[in-house]
Amino acid sequence: MKKLLVLLLCLALVLTFAVGCGGDSNTGDEGGGDEPTEDAPAIEISIGHTDSGERSTNVWGEWLGEELSGATDGRITVTMYPDGQAGDDPDIAAGVKLGTVTMYFGLASVISSIVGDQANGVELPYLYTNYDNWVTGTFNNGGLDLFNKALEGSGYYCLDMLYNGMRNVISNKKVYHNADDLNGQKVRISQNELNVRIWQAMGANPTPMAWGEVITSLSTGAVDALDHSIGVFNDFNINEMAPHMTITNHCSSPYPLVCSTEWLDSLSDADKELITSKVKEMCENQRAEERQNELGYIDKFEAAGTEVYELTDEETAAFTEACQSVYDYWVGLVGQDTLDAWLATVPQ
Repeated sequence: MKKLLVLLLCLALVLTFAVGCGGDSNTGDEGGGDEPTEDAPAIEISIGHTDSGERSTNVWGEWLGEELSGATDGRITVTMYPDGQAGDDPDIAAGVKLGTVTMYFGLASVISSIVGDQANGVELPYLYTNYDNWVTGTFNNGGLDLFNKALEGSGYYCLDMLYNGMRNVISNKKVYHNADDLNGQKVRISQNELNVRIWQAMGANPTPMAWGEVITSLSTGAVDALDHSIGVFNDFNINEMAPHMTITNHCSSPYPLVCSTEWLDSLSDADKELITSKVKEMCENQRAEERQNELGYIDKFEAAGTEVYELTDEETAAFTEACQSVYDYWVGLVGQDTLDAWLATVPQ
């Protein structure tokens, strides 16, 4: 009987030791709790715009998709909708908040027509007079922050800005030296009161028009000229129907890349960090490439027979002085403090 009791006691000790060791193996550094972690959700990002599919803006958007997909084993994907496939600019911009697209890029005036006049600061005439000044003013001196401040409470957030190019004018009639040359000329613009006043101040007859109507209108002579960037002139072969280009550099013309604050806030911290960091890398690379691209477009246009004229310093000064009325108008809408904040971003 004593031997049986000893045997049972030894067996109990062995079982106790085994259970204890098993418990330690589940709580050590190797981890492995009882409940498995859930897989992160798939994220499908759609980006709509009216640029051509071959332009750097769209090409770098496709790069963004490759980067995000590769970093997440295909969990995050990007689909680009160029050439107005998702609609005209105002429709795509509105679609960001409706959820029909995740992101949109286009002229700041498209966004300001939805959220209000304060978002127009980046398109004040002759605020930034060249690419380098725009880059410094926007990314070093607080221009991007000011733009996002203007978006507060609107449901939009600007992730970064792409480079569209300084705005110039191309015509099916002639080049323009001054307000007298522009007198009576119908210049197509995007729908925005600031743009209307800029071209009125410069002497023209501004004609708001949806992008989808531009090519036909220039071809038929329904409008005389187009206000846009050299890159857009190139990508849509505008010089073939409007062979007279005046380099006015009258406005910087960035493409704010916007999403909805609701969508951005729905992301996990890790996904938000990954997406926003890759977007910034995308935009930085696009800006550098587009700048290099546009430097070659003028030679290409001239070789094709396009008349290209760059304003003299005196002619630029005259247009700048004429546009002072636009600043006066804008101050009446947003206040002197807002104008002063934008002027403070201009490189000295």
